[in-house]
Amino acid sequence: MSDLPREMAEEVLCRIPVISLRPVRSTCKKWNRLSRCGVFAKKHLAHQAKVAEEAKEDPLVVMVMDYRVYLMRFNLSNINNNNVESCVKPEAKLIGPDGSDQIEVREIFHCDGLLLCIPKDHSRLVVWNPYWGQTRWIECTHNYHLQPASYEDKYTYALGYDSSSNSHKVLRFSDFPTKFVEFKIYEFSSDSWRILDLIPEDWIIGYGERGLTLKGNTYWFASGNNNSFLVCFDFTRETFWSPLPLPFEDACREDTVSLSSVREDQLVVLFQPWDVLTLEIWISTKIDEPNAVSWNNKVFLSVDIRQLIHPQWHFPPSASFFIDEENKIAVVFDKDTDIQNPTREVAYIIGVDGSFKAADVRECADKVRNALICSYVPSLVQLN
Repeated sequence: MSDLPREMAEEVLCRIPVISLRPVRSTCKKWNRLSRCGVFAKKHLAHQAKVAEEAKEDPLVVMVMDYRVYLMRFNLSNINNNNVESCVKPEAKLIGPDGSDQIEVREIFHCDGLLLCIPKDHSRLVVWNPYWGQTRWIECTHNYHLQPASYEDKYTYALGYDSSSNSHKVLRFSDFPTKFVEFKIYEFSSDSWRILDLIPEDWIIGYGERGLTLKGNTYWFASGNNNSFLVCFDFTRETFWSPLPLPFEDACREDTVSLSSVREDQLVVLFQPWDVLTLEIWISTKIDEPNAVSWNNKVFLSVDIRQLIHPQWHFPPSASFFIDEENKIAVVFDKDTDIQNPTREVAYIIGVDGSFKAADVRECADKVRNALICSYVPSLVQLN
């Protein structure tokens, strides 16, 4: 194989699945150089996208469970099979940015095929492109002398894209009015942090709310003045836009409100009031500008969780989920229904017709009720 002409080697290697590139690169220096060539990478991803479209492959998602990162595929077209566990197919346990699987990741955020990983110990941040196997470690500065002890390390993060400088950025903030407020941004181009002069006066993003990045800008659920809404941080303008509407009546902090997306141009919001336990999922119209969001008049899904899962079941705030419009299904992630002592990660698969199945993902020692998930699309963005 190593004696093949370059053109023929490219044709062969283009057929290698994205998740199998690592062993290919370790085969020999020639293949390693070839697989890291920009021309080959474009050809490879184009071929893989065509294969996925023709075969109608289910999308890949990145999941964090027990502080480890996994690549999963959900075969939702076979959801009616009796063996529901066959719908969940682990593709790989992703090798960590340090070359091993020892790094403990608390949170992940996705933008343009890049993953922002927040380590469990908050020591440093790492931005990782799994396709290239490239990483960028980011040193963090903490103003511990300004932070009350109970607010240390309570930061919210986002990864976005500045269209004017063609560069990615990381936003980090701690927003506890009267206690500690700080907004900082990291620029890839300068490899440095800057403090932003931002002090939202009329609203607050609750700690633990996880944003969703869409077209380079990040959206969060926020509240203020007895109202609830979305806010969007524009990474090009480096500021927040005015509040954006939600498709349902005012939500409170005890409710579950979470964001997802479809086709990289539409927002999806999950809403479960704490006192009613009816689960609703709404889809926005196509988003062209970050400061304008409108919603479809018809709800995508509305079901009574008490009848499907448990009389007192409530998904955690910022619950991870995704939808499949073609199969008319939503998949929400949480622990098993042993509320006092959960031991399994479960994918709750809910149909718009009220159908329900629970797919066992894996055993999980971590008791925190929130498996993190984001879509994964390989990227040609270079971190070096």
